[in-house]
Amino acid sequence: MMAQYLALKAEAGDCLLFYRMGDFFELFFEDAKIASGVLDIALTARGEHDGEKIPMCGVPAHAAVGYLQRLIKAGHRVAIADQTETPAEAKKRGGSKALVARAIIRVVTAGTLTEEALLDSRAANWCVAIGEAAGGVAVAAADVSTGRFELVETDAAGLSAELARLGGAEVLASEASAFEQFATVLRPRGEFDSTVAEARLKRVYGVATLDGFGQMSRAGMAAAGGLVAYLDHTAKGALPFLRPPRIGSAGEAMAIDAATRESLELTQTQTGQRKGSLLDAVDRTVTGAGARLLAADIGAPLMDRATIEARLDLVQRLHDDGGLRDNLRATLRSLPDIGRALGRLVAGRGSPRDLGQLRDGLDGAWLLGERIDTLDAPPPLLREIAPRLRGHGSLIDLLKRALVPTPPIDASDGGYIAEGYDVALDDLRNIGAGGRRAIAALEAEYRSRTGTSALKIRHNGVLGYHVEVPAKVADPLMAADSGFTHRQTLAGVVRFNAPELHELAMKVTQAGSHALAAEAAHLEELTQTALTSREAIAATADALARLDVAAGLAERAAEDGWARPTLVDHACFEVEGGRHPVVEAAVQRTGERFVSNDCLLSETSRLWLVTGPNMGGKSTFLRQNALIAVLAQAGSYVPARRARLGLVDRLFSRVGASDNLARGRSTFMVEMVETAAILAQATSHSFVILDEVGRGTSTYDGLAIAWAVVEAIHEDNRCRCLFATHYHELTRLAERCDALSLHHVRAREWKGDLVLLHEVAEGPADRSYGLAVARLAGLPPVTIARAKAVLAKLEAGRAKTGGLAAGLDDLPLFAAATEAEEEQCDAVRDALAALDVDALSPRDALEALYRLKALAQPD
Repeated sequence: MMAQYLALKAEAGDCLLFYRMGDFFELFFEDAKIASGVLDIALTARGEHDGEKIPMCGVPAHAAVGYLQRLIKAGHRVAIADQTETPAEAKKRGGSKALVARAIIRVVTAGTLTEEALLDSRAANWCVAIGEAAGGVAVAAADVSTGRFELVETDAAGLSAELARLGGAEVLASEASAFEQFATVLRPRGEFDSTVAEARLKRVYGVATLDGFGQMSRAGMAAAGGLVAYLDHTAKGALPFLRPPRIGSAGEAMAIDAATRESLELTQTQTGQRKGSLLDAVDRTVTGAGARLLAADIGAPLMDRATIEARLDLVQRLHDDGGLRDNLRATLRSLPDIGRALGRLVAGRGSPRDLGQLRDGLDGAWLLGERIDTLDAPPPLLREIAPRLRGHGSLIDLLKRALVPTPPIDASDGGYIAEGYDVALDDLRNIGAGGRRAIAALEAEYRSRTGTSALKIRHNGVLGYHVEVPAKVADPLMAADSGFTHRQTLAGVVRFNAPELHELAMKVTQAGSHALAAEAAHLEELTQTALTSREAIAATADALARLDVAAGLAERAAEDGWARPTLVDHACFEVEGGRHPVVEAAVQRTGERFVSNDCLLSETSRLWLVTGPNMGGKSTFLRQNALIAVLAQAGSYVPARRARLGLVDRLFSRVGASDNLARGRSTFMVEMVETAAILAQATSHSFVILDEVGRGTSTYDGLAIAWAVVEAIHEDNRCRCLFATHYHELTRLAERCDALSLHHVRAREWKGDLVLLHEVAEGPADRSYGLAVARLAGLPPVTIARAKAVLAKLEAGRAKTGGLAAGLDDLPLFAAATEAEEEQCDAVRDALAALDVDALSPRDALEALYRLKALAQPD
């Protein structure tokens, strides 16, 4: 046995190996030590190997899913080695001492889960692969629980943003990849060969050419092929459900890098929780599929205005018609998750209940389709969705006739095929039921014949049906002429057989086994019938999810008076009464009112410099406008009285930062890296929010950096930008930058206390109120008093010297300064090039050096 285990463990590689032994999955050696620690189960020992005890632990096979969940959550992968034959088959094959054959039937990993108990019903579970070929980069992603398969063409610079959008449970890459730092699993290089991948994809989809899927690059083929190879490896040949790949490009959606997603907390907070994120604040969906689609929408706001408007039209119809919205949501709430039920059936892990979910879900979708057909002037997206809700009439009818109203999860005990569907099956059941009634009658007859009222007819897996009596009254049944045959003596009871009981038991057992076999055959037949319509069923699941998202967004908009955004082609950003949906919900829970604010960015005022005290609401104001842009392009109403927006191609947020010790980066270094990415990538159609740039270093360095960043954004990037700062010296830039305007968050001191009004007003802040905020934070009065004295000295010195910004008024703007430096550098180069170094005397060389020094000196 150990030789078989070691061979399977070698095949499993770095996965933990669940080795089936009877009713348990056992783990040995290092696997047992790891699993016992994670699962908090006893670590024991069994036999010896190389002279040492073999560590082992085990989990019951019937409860394996729960243990798998904990191991996967802890970051492990698990290979399942199950028995591929029964002990009886092994004995027939190799004699009484033959070892039962076992094989790895599946590798359970974080990105290949289909079991309902292992998945979050409201979150997609992506397995992602990075492909590289011919100088290109692509990302393939599959959620095997629903069959969704995406392929996105990107580049090296945009790769991290795509990976952040998907948030894959696993990220695959070739062991020779240039991007292995992003990967959680490295696979053989050959699996990512684009030529091999092309052949693999053709084989999977049964096509002669991939042209029908759209234009697929070599990098795209490499990514898709590598992903399919991994899925095939983990499923051991039983490839899970994969719909035809949807091929897209990074330019189809608003580009949002990982740092911005984390800063804005779009789908999860910075601690990894869904609660407290934008998604959590917006989500009013009533189905798991709807919640997953909403997360995808928020994670990838669209760039196509027509598609956005189509989504908004549907949301508006449901927003304006409350009765329709309520009826639609009530129906959707009752429907099962047919997408994931279909995924389990295709993967061969389905159950009778999954077929029942298809029946109920498709039937409910049909009724929704009929209701939609009665609507007057439905919006275009609703007209597009409606046909996908219907068309499964024959399958629905078949499953209604074939299945009981509530089919079980476990098929092994039968009982899921409805009475009347198969007359032969009904006869077998009647025989079994009649036999059980006859056995009950026989038990009464035996009691009467023997005079033993405690006699019972029982059943177990070893003896089958048998007679059981207490040991103290067993002697009469032991007599040779009693008609009973002794089978087993236990403490307190004795067990017997009898000819009549044996005959009845054979009938019951045979009828039961034949009935189970007939039900299993029907289950397989029904499953195959359903899977012939897998693409149409998946399309219906998508349509239901889109309806749920639209109805949920309409419900959210109606709750708090959100407005439909108006989208325009030019780069503007006009929001009246804007609010932060997450902060507003938190404020409402305390019984207070959130203060809304306007944000009016245009070509003549595209950069707002926002000053004011800490805790005054600057960061909230910045973030809420970025979130409004995300919601608008996701096809949602927005938390504002009115919003008129030009499409945002790239969204950047540098609001708050923390150390990245694992990569050797301080807070300031992280801030500079993120700011550098903004200056390098932001376009005139981008939207940027920056908070406290330069605060992580010395005052002079920080002010210099902040000053230069503001100028660069104004002169070079020319994007819409909100820039919050405590450097009041930056307000001087308003005199030099024509598209920069000054704003501040209002605050007042009343009787020595700071009152934060959270209102954004025009003009610079009159002062920073830092000491007042410090007092609010609870600094000791003595410390506050000392700070006041120091501040008075500093301000007196600033009055004499001109302060930090002394001399900056004469500094040329960003572009002019850069040109001057380049001209000066070119003059030095020209002078150097003109020198004949070999012909210079020592005196000539010294004079040349002085001339060069003079050229290099600033005027």
